Order: sequence, then C-alpha cells, then structure tokens
Amino acid sequence: MRTNRREFLQTSALASLAAAHSTSVAADGRTAGISTDAHLNASEIARRHMIVRDTPSPSFFDGMLLGNGDVGACVVVRPDALAIHIGKNDCWDIRVSEDIADHVLPFREVLQLWQRASEEAKKTEKPDMLYLETTVPFFREYSEKVASSYDGKKWPRPWPCGTIWINWDPTWVEPSQHTLDLATGLFTLTLKCTNVENENSRVHLFVFVDWETGLISASTDQALPVRSIVYSPEIDGFHVGPFESGKRKEASALLPSPETSAGIFPDYAEFSSFQYFPALGPISDRPSPPPSDKDRNFSSYARISGRWSVEPADPSSDVHLKPETRQLLRIDAFVATPRDSLLRRLFQQHTTTRGGQDWISIPQNHAYSAEDLDTKTFARHRVEELAKSEPRTIQHNSESKWNEFWSHSAVEFNDWELERIWYENQYFLACCLRPNKVAPGLFANWSAGEIGTSWHGDYHADYNCEQVYWGVFSSNHVEQHIPFVELCENLLPIATKFAAEHFGLPGAMFPVSSYPAPSQIVAYPVPPWAYQFAMTPWMAQSLWWQYLYTQDENYLHRVYPILREAARFIAAYVKRNDDKKYHFNPTVSSENWGFTVDQRLNQDSILDLALAQFLLKAVADASLVLAVDEGERARWKEICENLAPYPIATGPYGEVWADVVNAPVGHIYNLPVTLAPVFPGEQVGIGLNTRYWDIAKRTASTISLEGGNDLVLQPLIRARLGMLDLEWFKQEVRYCRLPNGVANDRIRQSGGRYAQSLDFDFMMHMGFWCENFSLPAVLNECMMQSYAGHIRIFPNTNNLGPARFENLRAVGAFLLSATYDGHKVTHWSVYSEKGKTATLVSPWAGKGLRVIRGSDHEQVQVALKGDVASFDTQANEIYLITPSAKVDQ
Repeated sequence: MRTNRREFLQTSALASLAAAHSTSVAADGRTAGISTDAHLNASEIARRHMIVRDTPSPSFFDGMLLGNGDVGACVVVRPDALAIHIGKNDCWDIRVSEDIADHVLPFREVLQLWQRASEEAKKTEKPDMLYLETTVPFFREYSEKVASSYDGKKWPRPWPCGTIWINWDPTWVEPSQHTLDLATGLFTLTLKCTNVENENSRVHLFVFVDWETGLISASTDQALPVRSIVYSPEIDGFHVGPFESGKRKEASALLPSPETSAGIFPDYAEFSSFQYFPALGPISDRPSPPPSDKDRNFSSYARISGRWSVEPADPSSDVHLKPETRQLLRIDAFVATPRDSLLRRLFQQHTTTRGGQDWISIPQNHAYSAEDLDTKTFARHRVEELAKSEPRTIQHNSESKWNEFWSHSAVEFNDWELERIWYENQYFLACCLRPNKVAPGLFANWSAGEIGTSWHGDYHADYNCEQVYWGVFSSNHVEQHIPFVELCENLLPIATKFAAEHFGLPGAMFPVSSYPAPSQIVAYPVPPWAYQFAMTPWMAQSLWWQYLYTQDENYLHRVYPILREAARFIAAYVKRNDDKKYHFNPTVSSENWGFTVDQRLNQDSILDLALAQFLLKAVADASLVLAVDEGERARWKEICENLAPYPIATGPYGEVWADVVNAPVGHIYNLPVTLAPVFPGEQVGIGLNTRYWDIAKRTASTISLEGGNDLVLQPLIRARLGMLDLEWFKQEVRYCRLPNGVANDRIRQSGGRYAQSLDFDFMMHMGFWCENFSLPAVLNECMMQSYAGHIRIFPNTNNLGPARFENLRAVGAFLLSATYDGHKVTHWSVYSEKGKTATLVSPWAGKGLRVIRGSDHEQVQVALKGDVASFDTQANEIYLITPSAKVDQ
C-alpha cells in the first residue's frame, strides 16, 4: 500500500538523525558489505539479479516470464524463432457441468454412508482401513458420482490466449544472449545476423508487457530479416505430433473453434482472434447447452508495422504473415475480456474510490452487457490508441510504474542468493497480482496447451490459494491482496449456501476447490475433501491480516461479513463434550487418512483447532473494533478459550504434536500440518505461548515431509521458531528452481503417498506454481516478525549474514527499516502510519530501547518491561530506535 512518506524518509534530516544515533559502523561507511546509505534503491538491486541466458531455451519451462498482474507472457527462444505464449488471469473456459448437484447428499446422510462403510470394513476384519470413501464399493460409487464434474471433465480451466511466433532463418540469424531485467520487466534478445556477403550485424529484440495497459510489445532496434510472423490460437482438441502440423479431434464436448482473421494495409498488417466461452457445460441429457447470459469470450488483436502479405488459411487456424522486405519490427498486441471493458467504463465514470485507491469488485456470476461482450472492438481500439506512441515511450512509462512498485520496500543481503530469491519472487508476484483483476489460479497467468491445467488450474483452499499472499503484507504490497478479497466475496454466497443446504448450519463453509466461473455450485463436494473444516478459517485469515497490517477500518467494514459468516459456521459445527471442551468431531486431516473406521483418525484435526483459534479471536476483535455483534462475540471468545487441546503423540524423541487424535508417529506428511499451531495458526512462536515451545521445536525437528508442497511453509514455520538454517533454505530452493527463476513443486522422498519408482519431477512441468512466489515471506520473517503483538527484528539469523531492509510492514500499520551487520543490529527506525502504540522487543541483549522522534529529535517516553518497550506514536511520524541501559520495571 502506497503512503506519502517516501520523500520524508529520504530527507537529510533523517539521514543525519540516523548518523547521530547509530551504533558502531565500519570506518569506510559500509557494514560487512551492506550499504548504509539513507535509502535503498530496490529497482537497482533488482537489476543486479537480471536473468541471463546465453543459448536458446526452447522449452516453455525455460521461458522468461513477463506480466503486469493480469496479462502474462512466457517468452521462449528457439534457434529459429521467438515465441510469446500469452495468458490472462480472467481468460478461462468457464464451462461447468452442474448435474452433480442433484447427487450431493446432505452431511447427515454422508455420515450414515460413513457408518455403513465402517461396519463393512469391520465385517471383513479390517478395522484399521483408511480412505473408506474410495475403498468400500458403495461409498466409492457415491464419491465418484459427485466427483464426475471435476475428475471427469477438462473444464473449467485457464484458457491460453495464443502464441505469437517471430520466425527467422537460422542460416542467417543466430540468437545469442537473452536477458530479463527484473527492475523493469524488459526482455532483450541479441540476434547475430549475417548475409551471403558475410556482412554481420547485431539486432536487439525487445519484449515487454506494459504495466498500465497489458499491451504486449515486441520491437527491434534495427531491421530484422524475419521469415514470418505467425499467430497460433489455442484450439480445443487440437494436438500436434512430432512429425505433423497437428489435427483437431472432433467431439461434441469441445469449445467452438476460434475465429481468426488477418488484414493488410499500406503501413501495417493486423490479425485478430475471437474465442467464445459458453458458461454451461454439456451433460448427458443436454449435450449441447443453449447460450446463457453468463457466457463470455476473449479477443486478441495485434498490429504489425511495415509491409506484409498474408497467406490464405482456415478461419479457425494459424495466421501467417510474410514480410515484403527487411524492416524494423514492431508488434503491438492486446488481449481483451468483457471484464476489461466493464472495468474501463466504471473507472471512467469514477463510480468507486476507496482511500484514494480505485477498488472495484465484480461478481463472478455477473451477466455482461452486449457492449462489454464486444471484445473485438475493445481490443482493436486499445491497440489503435496505444500504437500512436513509440515503443520506447510506452516502455519508459511502464518502467516508471515498475520503479513505483519497487519503491514500496527493499532488502539487501550480503548473501547474493538470498537476495536473488527475494527479488525474483517479488517480480513474479507483480507479474500475476493486480488490484481489480482476477486472482491467479494454481499456475497464474502463464499457460500453453495443457500446461497450467492440472487440477483445472483452480483455487485450492488447502494452502495453495492462500499461500500466494503470505508475504504481500510484510513486503508492503497490500494492494496485491485485493484480488483475493474479491475471490472471497465471490465465494461467500456459495459457502453460505453449502453451509445451510448441506450441513443445515448458519454461516459459511468454504469449498476446497473453486473457479473464477459463473457457476454457483460447490466444485468438489467429494469425501473427504469437502469436509476439511480448516479451509473456512484459512480462507478468511488474510482478510484479518490486511486489517492488522493497515488498521484500515473502512476496509474492515467491507470484509467483516465474510469473517463473521466463517466464524458462525465454525461456532455452530464444533461440539462441547463432557470435558467441557469444544471438539471437531468428525473432521478430516488434509490429505491424510481419509474417512476411517468409526472415525478413528477423524477427531480434532490440529489444523482445524489452530485455525479456529485464529479465526474466532480475529472475529471477536473485529466485532469489538466495529462495535457490532456483542452477543456473538462472547460466544466466539468462549469457544476460542475452550477448544480441545492439540493432539499429542509420543515418538522416539519424546512428545510431538499429531495431526489428529490417535495418529501414528513417523508418518510422512505432504505439509507440516502437525505444526499448524505455529503457522498458519499463529498461536505459538518466539515469546508466544511458551508452554508449547519444547514440543513445537521437537515436532519441527523430527517431522518427515515428502516435499512438493512445503517449500515455503516448512521454512516459514522454522523462522517463526527462530530455528531456520538459511543455508538449508537456499539448498531447498535450488532443488526446486527452474532456469527462469521459478521455484516449482518437487518431491523430496518416497514412502508416504509416493512410490519408490515415482518420477519426482511429476509436478515440475505442470505449470508455474505461483504459490511459491511467496518465498520472500520466509526472508521477511527472518528479518522482522510482528504477528504476536510485538515487533522483533532479525529474530532468525542462522547463516543469514549481513542484511538490511527498508519499509517492511508490521502489524499496527508500522513501516520498519533496519540493518544487521552479521552480529548485531546497527540501525532501526519505525514509521507510524496510523499513530498506534508500538511494542518492540530489544534486539540488543541486556539492553533496553531509547526512542527518538524524527520531527524534533526529542526522546520519547518508553514503558519498559524486561526487553519489551512500548510507546505511543503519532500518525505520519518516524522514530529512531537505539539501545539504552536496561531498566527492569
């Protein structure tokens, strides 16, 4: 979230204040390789980590990733061509076959099936049987029936927006170095050109996605001997073999073919493509659904400067353009959806502003007008407008927006690899997250063919969807969370209907899977997945975080209904037993055990308990802030304070947390679910609920994890416990990192769900797992933690080395800047946006804190208790924190 403090931070007054009160710094003005300038330039630091390739990289997974938070482009270099694979967060095949809704049983009848299956297992002398829902035949039949819309169909799914091919003759044109500048999102390819006279030249080909508009621009600085420009649309059912140009498998369930066209004009050529998306999917008694008012489409349009000819082609196939001469290359391409047209009109009408930030939410079942559905005209007009400016002008304006993005926060590490992890992934987040745009699915806005469609590329609520946003608050990019807020708003009607009709309970039960599609049914009402109760508080969690980190009450008014409905469902579902504790009975441990005999392993999931504690406390606090729901607040607090204890098991090293009651010790998990009280529950950590400290660290030290899903979660938990070894962390990221900088999901060990012979890379080439773009959250937590109600800086320094950060955001609407020289903190300042009380933990052992106000350099009165100092702040004021003699009070 932007503030107006940037100039203030850069004033000489602050610099002199920092110098006057700084602790020891080396005589040369540098601290073990870390700059001590008054201001870190994140854009310049990002440029240090430019991604460089010296040879062609023909695979999609070698491609350089571009984007503006909505439109994505994967740029691939082959020896004979450059490919720009285009995607967009709201470009989806939105068909849903809703016939499963009639087969979904109420929860009470599912429980009856469960009991029958338990009896069946015991009759066959298998009382320890797991996964009854897929093992017992009649239960399996039900599960498969209600899963048929999801497991048996390819749709809904992200829909690729086609590929632009820039082809050359490799006899005369040789691609050499290509780079991606993280500071600006500019891709540059150097091409070595020659001719029969052996005359040599170098041509630079530039590609970028304009930050503001999403325009895809490709241009050269000199004339390039292009063989052809080809646009290849995505065609449903079309497959290409190694020795054929491809063919379409005809089937009634395919999307309509795209409509492509090309035009030739004196100074340019153009091509366009239109893809219709019906909202209703075919079902057995309706194989050809009628049009509906929820149908959508997308159009792509491109203009290519110069003189071209077009080759005749089928109107639903590739567009081929041939150059008339060797010439400068300029391509301006645009992808439009109905949402783009509606948003532009709403912005022009100034219908919605919030705190100076435009913030519009569009229901996912919105019926678009004929004007909005005319994406062909919209795309053409946008290119006509934008093509009036030179590519360099557009790129310069885009670069200024990137500079603004990087100005929100900065880090600097003496360790180059840690610094690269932070900047690469901040860049990727900027490419796929943008206010007023649709939240990215599993694989964000990059797809081609079947790449990016596993699990429908949907929203998984059992960590994947939420994880994307774990670091946006501490990195001071609150605006990147807005797409998730809209997602939750869109899911609320589905979740409340599911709670009422399926469970007979008030509130909202959020589904494990969902799509950005008009359908209002639960996508996957399948045992055991539909009964992971932790999904509801997990989806609501970051809504509360945004308030904590910004203290924005207007925002809280907007999201409070979601928090309240989630809490109402949890409060209604838990049961008070004879021990006067509230239990989750029955429940499911995410991806472990399934439905078991007599619910043996279906009692009190630790993930449910920890996240329920988080949610109930959050909604009680939110109701107090807003002065509403006093009666329910008492109920929420009473349940929160009396939830069942976390399940415990005794292993070879002592007591550890278990995922559910009776769970065996030594199980290989896909997620560190047994550590949920640390994170995501945020109930245990450094200085927080220290009675759990030993069991938390023992569980973290001994848990077995299969890999593939824990690249961020496991090290984040370790950082929260102050036990993360950053050398180990780097090694884990290296293991999962692709050549383009993306860290994907990669298996680490067999023996749990995975067989010895499994290809450990089976998830590596499904797409780009955007969940791992939250890796900066791990590093932020090593440098600053504030979730527990007090702020700690550099709480995890094991193999961190010298480090510095500027403007990381803390709970309470504070922006922090600090320097660590590898041994001690040498500078710390706090900026208060809202004038809240700051509670800080001294990073200087045996010393208290002294606080100097920036505006007048006066010392501020501090309430000191042990190593914790509290002081009142003024809004829009900065404070310098230095060590003082410790005073016990």
